[in-house]
Amino acid sequence: MPRIDADAHVIETPKTWSYMTEAEQEFRPQIFVRDTEDGAPYRANQRNEFWKIGDHFQTKTNVSRDIDPEVRDMENIAGRIDHMNETDVDVQVLFPTLFLRPVTTEFDREMAIVKSYNRWLADIWKQSGGRLRWVALPPLFSLVDPGRVRAEMEFAKAHGACGIFMRGFECERFTNDRYFFPLFEIGQDLDMPMCYHAGNNSFANHDSYSRDLGIMIFKFPVMGAFLYLLGDEIPKRFPGLRFAFVEASAEWVPYMLNEARMRLQAKGIKVSDTLLNDSRFYITTQKSDHLHWLIDNIGDDNLIVGTDYGHNDVAVEIEIIQRMGADGSLPESSARKILESNPATLYAIS
Repeated sequence: MPRIDADAHVIETPKTWSYMTEAEQEFRPQIFVRDTEDGAPYRANQRNEFWKIGDHFQTKTNVSRDIDPEVRDMENIAGRIDHMNETDVDVQVLFPTLFLRPVTTEFDREMAIVKSYNRWLADIWKQSGGRLRWVALPPLFSLVDPGRVRAEMEFAKAHGACGIFMRGFECERFTNDRYFFPLFEIGQDLDMPMCYHAGNNSFANHDSYSRDLGIMIFKFPVMGAFLYLLGDEIPKRFPGLRFAFVEASAEWVPYMLNEARMRLQAKGIKVSDTLLNDSRFYITTQKSDHLHWLIDNIGDDNLIVGTDYGHNDVAVEIEIIQRMGADGSLPESSARKILESNPATLYAIS
């Protein structure tokens, strides 16, 4: 089976929006560069670059400077494949960067941006010979018309997408809100898991915390999504749907799993000993986790791992696939599950 990097990233560039139609050009995100005293060139001062989307500005941060920019930004896809070969990765699953934060609340602007992004990733997948898979952006503010969302996800599925991108807060709603049920049905029908990545799509929540409290903005929503989905038995409602919880480590899982069990039991609901497997939940582990302790507590059937390729934060370990497969710190059977069979099952990659 292939070794799968379950969480790598693309860095959006002006090319990302080149798939917009002429009528959609008013929605095109723009880059603004703040003047600097040292006159540093483009890409060298990420905190001096901003995306402007409608009336909102977003600083370009968390971008790796240790990777060739052309490889990181998908201008050199052959170079990206070469780097994957060097680190023993057969398939990368690509997540966005810009969309880890809220972008817009306007349904027509969102649709134009999402469609262009998805077509950019479709071209990347095609040029990679299928080795760069991706998680599709759904136009969530268009869920009042599920047919439009289904058509976009069908396009994505046909062009290499292997999951649907979600954050713990979406459209000022929690993940168990019935608003998302049509999307869950689409994911179930198309065999595309819901992938809850560290991030936030609530302007109210996002703007309530300073940058120093990023754990509240990015990590805790993933944990909340895990609890809310279990607590409302959403996996039982959609028995063919899988769920991923990405880039928030995994040591919190035993606590949240126990919390969910207590809440369900308080409702008089009998809870099985295999709740994670029954719910088809998969969680990314990372270098900060005590992996042996984690496996002792929850087993190895639900863990996956990602490099966080392209970013510059505490979750990054470009060589983790290579290290985990070679250093012998885990039983070979556990390593193979985490690197191969678990992510292959989650993303339906053969």
